[in-house]
Amino acid sequence: MNFARDLVDAAPSRRVAVVELDAKGGRREWTFGEISHRSARLAGTLRSRGVRRGDVVMTLIGNRPDWICTMVACFRIGAVVLPCTEQLRANDLRLRLHVAAPRLIVCDVRNAAELQGAQTGESRPVPVLHVPDERIYQVEPVAPVELRPEDPCLITFTSGTAGEAKAVLHAQRY
Repeated sequence: MNFARDLVDAAPSRRVAVVELDAKGGRREWTFGEISHRSARLAGTLRSRGVRRGDVVMTLIGNRPDWICTMVACFRIGAVVLPCTEQLRANDLRLRLHVAAPRLIVCDVRNAAELQGAQTGESRPVPVLHVPDERIYQVEPVAPVELRPEDPCLITFTSGTAGEAKAVLHAQRY
């Protein structure tokens, strides 16, 4: 099984997958073909940066097509996604960095300062790819890997309302 292959790549390539509404009122429709193509190329970038099957990739992107492409790219190569909301502050991000130990972070430039604050003082800061940046989509695409239903897929954190937020690992079947 592989979500990227079985759902995104398998969908009719001209079918609308995502409708993007920007802050200025603009509208853009993204097709499954575009999401498939961009995520396959981004998966190539992740691989070129050392991300392998089972490695954690943290996202701090927000609600934009780059987030979708990053998620699908990770699913494609069997990387485990740690999606983080843009509302998290440096201390929250630091906790997630320590608990999940991501191999790489994909971060919107508007969140770079908060992320930098989370990594201040770290002996080995986690490498970061910033979006938007079309260069991350210029690497050769990679094929999806075969995954088992019990393979790791996604890490979410509890809200932390009853104490410190805790990591929850979801399998591919999720």
